[in-house]
Amino acid sequence: MGASVLVYGLGVIGSVYAARLAQAGFAVSALARGERLAALREHGVVIRNAFLGDEERVPVTVLEKLPAGASFDLILVAVRAGQIDDALAAIGPGRAKAVAVIGNNLGDLDRQAEAVGPDRFVAGFGAFGGYRDGAAIVYTDGRKPGRSADRHRGPTTLGVISGAARPALETARGILASAGLVVNESPDMRSWLACHAALVFPLAGAIYACAGDQARTCRTRDALVLGMRACKELLRALGGMGIRTEPGRLKTLIGMPEWYLVGVMAKAFAGEGARVAMFGHANAVGGRGELGGQARALDRLVRRAGRPLPSWDRMLPYLEGAADPMPDGSRKMKLRLW
Repeated sequence: MGASVLVYGLGVIGSVYAARLAQAGFAVSALARGERLAALREHGVVIRNAFLGDEERVPVTVLEKLPAGASFDLILVAVRAGQIDDALAAIGPGRAKAVAVIGNNLGDLDRQAEAVGPDRFVAGFGAFGGYRDGAAIVYTDGRKPGRSADRHRGPTTLGVISGAARPALETARGILASAGLVVNESPDMRSWLACHAALVFPLAGAIYACAGDQARTCRTRDALVLGMRACKELLRALGGMGIRTEPGRLKTLIGMPEWYLVGVMAKAFAGEGARVAMFGHANAVGGRGELGGQARALDRLVRRAGRPLPSWDRMLPYLEGAADPMPDGSRKMKLRLW
């Protein structure tokens, strides 16, 4: 029998991990509550690739709470950002060789590590996105027709905040890789998570500035311009605080001309992948609450830089639901050549 894995939280990301690991022969238990728990007990984990169309039903052991004394080789925590601390407190120390928190996470990583043991704590992010459709999770993972091999899956990025957790990182990496999942390591996961937030949250703000409508977002240039300007402001602010630009390719984005980036952004937002991953998540029940809360956490972080953030100041109310949508198709903001 393969290693034992607990997936704590069966939303989009947790469901994809649970299905892949169970199919690879690992003993997978899944912890969920409420309506999601009932659906899992009736149907198992059901995932459907938005591009490939294949629907998979995978039976897993479903738990409502952690059994006393149970331990695992790996625990994957895939809950919303505001639920991470409570989940880690419920897990506690000594439950697993590795505890990997996967997802947007601007919380106190040191405190999170203490909850489960600094030598067991791994931070990470999975390159999956999607939404619930009844009992099924509709998702994207980087694969498309003609590119369906495992190597085309989007990577899971993992990193540690303490050298003592390197064995835990290798445990998590080995289990995920054995299930055909691509795994990258970040040398600075704190910076990776902060920079990812600086990239993604302004883009989510552009979506909310257009009432969550995909076609409206693509044709409302002012929302795209504001999102891209806010992104650059945030990355520069983080860099000014000594936070490493991670991954390094984001440095290229900072230096690209605005007219070019806005065109790339409009094209990316128009695709099926964006509909499933970005708009699906932004418009999901609880999505705005999570993104708004994390955006405020990012705001508290970047304010320490003490530099003006005019575009981010305009974008943040859209994320928090405190501003009316922009006029449909608005193009009043003049593009900067550089």
